[in-house]
Amino acid sequence: MNGFRKVYFTDENGYLFRDETGFTDAGLSIPMSVELGRNNCGTEQNKSFLSIQIDSEFARGGIIQYQLDGGDWNTLGQIAENIQTFAFKQRAELQSGRDINIRFVHNDYGDPPTFNGCTLYFTVIESIVNELGERL
Repeated sequence: MNGFRKVYFTDENGYLFRDETGFTDAGLSIPMSVELGRNNCGTEQNKSFLSIQIDSEFARGGIIQYQLDGGDWNTLGQIAENIQTFAFKQRAELQSGRDINIRFVHNDYGDPPTFNGCTLYFTVIESIVNELGERL
């Protein structure tokens, strides 16, 4: 077909459709969300999460969020560079938990974003037990 590849699909009734081309849906941007899922970083011990480095392409304007131990979603920031580091908000105490879930949200026009991956920086919180078997 004139040197172009075109995507086709069928519905449950056997009708053949050609997929649209371009980066919009009837002129509107196509929202996307990628959730990486629970990551315990190889251990069930509590960890203090310090920062995360995001590697992406065409993702300017995308939002990075995190969730600790299945709790509420918190926003780290908005992507402005292909490789960018975000520090976890250090309130009165460190952002800590056993596992973390990362979510990337994007809703913009132009080339579709690519989320290549992320690197988490954390420290393991040691659990100290006294002679009575109580955790300190």
